[in-house]
Amino acid sequence: MKINVDFSALWSNVSRMGAKIVDAQLETNWTDSDLEFDTQLSTGSLEISLDQLESAQGLLSIKGRQVILFIPDHGHLVEEALVNPSSGRKFHVFDCKTIQDMKARNRFERYNVTNSISGDFPIFGTTKFGQYREGEARLQVCKNCINQLNYKNASQSSTYERNNIVNNFNFSEFFSNYSSLFKHHPKPKPQTTEFGYSEDWDAITAREKANAKFTCQGCQVNLESNKRLLHTHHINGVKHDNSANNLICLCADCHRKEPFHGHMYIKHTDVQLINRLRKEQGILMENSWTNVKQHVDPALHGLIHLAQKKLSSAPRISHAVKEPINGKLIELDIAWPDYRMGIYLGDKVEIPQWKIFNHDEALTHFSKL
Repeated sequence: MKINVDFSALWSNVSRMGAKIVDAQLETNWTDSDLEFDTQLSTGSLEISLDQLESAQGLLSIKGRQVILFIPDHGHLVEEALVNPSSGRKFHVFDCKTIQDMKARNRFERYNVTNSISGDFPIFGTTKFGQYREGEARLQVCKNCINQLNYKNASQSSTYERNNIVNNFNFSEFFSNYSSLFKHHPKPKPQTTEFGYSEDWDAITAREKANAKFTCQGCQVNLESNKRLLHTHHINGVKHDNSANNLICLCADCHRKEPFHGHMYIKHTDVQLINRLRKEQGILMENSWTNVKQHVDPALHGLIHLAQKKLSSAPRISHAVKEPINGKLIELDIAWPDYRMGIYLGDKVEIPQWKIFNHDEALTHFSKL
């Protein structure tokens, strides 16, 4: 039996309250166990064995979350590491050959994982005089990790440039760049006065988006049909400065590529949607390496640098290929149709007569070409 429900009175009250209709998006349900796990993870107190460590297309992962692996026990090195962190044990972000060697040798050390972006790691040890010491140290990233990942083109850089990447490693930027490879992200901070936003921010951002006709003022993609993916950005970074010349509307992808925006995490499906709209609106027509680097998912930047050295033609972004069995369209993140080769950051797919790589497979492929 069909049931008719009249919500007109409810909507009338909503209108009288001055509330506005906004786009809603269902996010992951957070359980108490999830929150407890994430609390442990954020403090670096989660101890694991290497066989518990997972890989998300090469990036280190635990329960669908991007993590950093480190060894808190520094033994007799602890004093020096607390004074000079570069002498301490390196932390890992990728399933590199160092980790593979540790697994092969069955090294039974105490490993911890964290997703903290503070850069401070809790370490401990015993001095050569037998005194117990503990504290926090700003450890350095493993060079094998950044080389195999080709993070910031590390594998093709000079020793001096590679050392600069290590010394200036930005945890927020790193996590943001690879966020589309993971299903679970840290909960974002709300846009409230507690975090610097003015009390009338909701009204201001709605006005700015409408004035911009829901178009990204960076890449020019129109998001009128997906308004939740359009953000209002403070150019000078001061969130209570809402002067007209300090506000600009940016799509989520352009926004996270702004300096000091490593706290922004974007799902793979949202990156795909933005690039699909860019393609439909003619923004991706120019097939050049420069255009690809500007619009491609940042998780693919290392691969793009490798591919540019090996292939003469730039890839197509958001290239759809039809599965022959069910006719379903698979939207490849990037593809070289002439070579029948593509890279897909979602779940593993297979298409006859095509070579479809995930992130890790593509790194290996282009490194060996």
